[in-house]
Amino acid sequence: MKIYPTILTPEMLEINELFEIAGMAGAPTNLNVGVAGFPDGLRHPAEGMAAHDQDEISIILDGSFLLETKDGQYLCKIGDVIHIPAGEDHASTAQGNSKVFYVLFGENHNLGKE
Repeated sequence: MKIYPTILTPEMLEINELFEIAGMAGAPTNLNVGVAGFPDGLRHPAEGMAAHDQDEISIILDGSFLLETKDGQYLCKIGDVIHIPAGEDHASTAQGNSKVFYVLFGENHNLGKE
């Protein structure tokens, strides 16, 4: 996992810049894009850890999240860009009412963990 603190506001970060961070500008890929809101204290998943079939890049749009991995816990705040590789176990807990923009991309590895 990597967290990229940014001085850009979420309104300034364009989709092309996000794809450049992902290293896939102009390359065809399986892609899932969305925005998710989480109420204060909501943990996802509720118990244990989850892993995606694809790489994930998320941008914290509002609030903050406590992100848990096997390497420790990280407080991710508004404007942070987070890269979670396919298969990496993780969980997150909203700190206040929080919102995240996410992109799942790459080959479908069929991990079946989430």
